[in-house]
Amino acid sequence: MQINKVVRNRIRLMTGWAAIAAASLLVLVAGGADSVHAATFDPQLAVAVDDPTPGAPSDVVANFDLADGNVNFAAVVSFIPPDWGVVTGDKIPIGMQTGQLDAQSVLGLANGACGTQLPVRFDMLNASINTNDTVPFDDEDENNTNDFADDHDGNGIFDGIDKYPDFLNRVFVDEDTDEVMQPIRRSAGVTPVAGIAVLLQFLIFEPGTVLPTRGSAQLPSNPELGFPSVTVLQAIGDPEIEPQPSIINDFCTPLKTVNRSFGTEIDPDTGNPVPDGMKFFVNPQDGVHTWTVAAFGQRDADGDGYENSLDTCALTPNVGNPRITSDGDTDSDGLDQACDPNDNPQGGTNSDEDGDGYQNRNDNCPLIANGQEEDNQADNDLDQIGNACDPNPDDANPQGELNSATPEAEVTIGAGTGDGGPPTEEQCPDCWVEGYEVMVGDIEPTDPPTGATTPPATDDNGDNGSIGGNDDGGSSGTTIAIIAGVIAAVVVLGGGAYMVLRRRGS
Repeated sequence: MQINKVVRNRIRLMTGWAAIAAASLLVLVAGGADSVHAATFDPQLAVAVDDPTPGAPSDVVANFDLADGNVNFAAVVSFIPPDWGVVTGDKIPIGMQTGQLDAQSVLGLANGACGTQLPVRFDMLNASINTNDTVPFDDEDENNTNDFADDHDGNGIFDGIDKYPDFLNRVFVDEDTDEVMQPIRRSAGVTPVAGIAVLLQFLIFEPGTVLPTRGSAQLPSNPELGFPSVTVLQAIGDPEIEPQPSIINDFCTPLKTVNRSFGTEIDPDTGNPVPDGMKFFVNPQDGVHTWTVAAFGQRDADGDGYENSLDTCALTPNVGNPRITSDGDTDSDGLDQACDPNDNPQGGTNSDEDGDGYQNRNDNCPLIANGQEEDNQADNDLDQIGNACDPNPDDANPQGELNSATPEAEVTIGAGTGDGGPPTEEQCPDCWVEGYEVMVGDIEPTDPPTGATTPPATDDNGDNGSIGGNDDGGSSGTTIAIIAGVIAAVVVLGGGAYMVLRRRGS
């Protein structure tokens, strides 16, 4: 088995402020202020295969774009066509690289507007699907590193990859039986973003799986759509999540991302498929196959075209554009003039207007204290407006509508004239078939691991097998930083960004 030498490279972390300095070299130039207008949500999808031969293992490349001015995603779930060959996770060694995601994040940092572009790369490794062998997400061993980014057994693989993060068992629960849901495959990558170890996961479930709902979004479960593929960023969706203040406050459009999912094992020296290497995804039979995405745009309560999570005056139409530095914000404190009690630059600047520890653009109620000493950004109806300032925090109809979109992309396999059908058993003996139950206890790690995110030998604190930088799974410093960079690209083979209905500070 080939060894990916990239895994031996030590991940070098920047501190939070060093990351800001580096990222600030690339500044997004935006247009002028917008008037009140309906929210725009129009994601664009394109999918292609490197080798369209029927029954061949092939890389799948997905481009997913969201133009400047669109509201960002609230929820995305993608569906791999039902005839596609999906090799189950128990047939792939843990730690073997199965894909790579490159993206450019557009962020708001340190109470600033959407002015910083930050490149993000995740090398995705096959990860354990044993729901009984878990690891905490948070830093429960108090070594200043979240436990998923430790390597306590010293095998060169992050614990969040060779064990199952425990919060997934709280997120993916069958709403009818209360039983933990079993994915047939999981890929995971760990990378530092703004000095924080970030976990990105793709979970694939059987066709027809009914995913738990979040908020009022209704997710399709038609088995004819194929395999629902779900993206989990940090610990989003965990009901036990605890928000924390962060220097990263917003993720913004535009989004342009590329996700490559490998069809087979890759030689790390050449970047080419290994002859007779392990297969990951296998093409269906001749025909035209449709990839479907169910997507929802974030809510805009006041109808000014800016999503609640970005809009510091979420219930009053803005004077300026919150994506542009100081537009409609004379004193540059992050609050638009529409709701700023004092926008005079001479004495009016206050980056934390309510004094609750969350800066204005990191606070889902910037004018009413709801910090860690109060309800800590509680948002019962998941509309990105905190309970403390939401007129109806428990309303079944949250503030603002969820705009929906169902982009599709057709991929031609062979001549495109056939009736399709899954690969044969000879073409893909390890592909999932109806009735197959994954053997969660039988997956063995690679020896040595194959992938691109091996932990460094020691972190900055001298702890073996850790990646530095501790930030709670609910903090916007972790979630926002990667949502902006990866959410658009991962909706195809890697998985759809699932219910990114965040609280500021979460």
